Amino acid sequence: MPKPTTHIIDWFHIAMKIQPMQQIANHIARSQPSPIEALPTIDRDIRAVKWRLWHGRVDRAIGDLERLLTNPQGSTQINEFSIARLHSLGLQLLTYIRSNRGSIVDYGKRHIAGLRVATTLAESAVNSLVGKRMVKKQQMRWSLHGANMLMQVRTAEANGELRNRLRAPFRQPEVNVPPLFKPQPPLLHAA
Repeated sequence: MPKPTTHIIDWFHIAMKIQPMQQIANHIARSQPSPIEALPTIDRDIRAVKWRLWHGRVDRAIGDLERLLTNPQGSTQINEFSIARLHSLGLQLLTYIRSNRGSIVDYGKRHIAGLRVATTLAESAVNSLVGKRMVKKQQMRWSLHGANMLMQVRTAEANGELRNRLRAPFRQPEVNVPPLFKPQPPLLHAA
């Protein structure tokens, strides 16, 4: 990388770990017999964990998640399977957050500043391109090195760095050669 970089966890990966927990909490809320009991604190606590992670308050999110896992609140009429699944997903999320504590940033500030919080567009484009070319049924198949090079180009394009990287001098042009015949970087015309 041309400049110092900081590894951050993609918000999409965090959100996809919280989403099933929210769905289970919504199911628990709908299964309550009365409307007053239909607003359990489980749903509110999960939303609080998500909000704290979005705003980079990792320690508070971990504390809230630990409290949620030790005190599964709700009626006795709640399906035991739902509580067990919620607990299992909560433990997985807790492990993930603890393991990646240093890579979770304030996504809200990044979003307001116009910085990326997720790389889903780049990932899906690379996955579709590489997946299609790496299938053995294709007449032409990429090597692992070629697929890696394509991912680097797509990443540079998604980050807006491709044009600057391609302008780097590959070799010094001869002094007396007319501009029409001066060599150009190979991918500059494709960009």
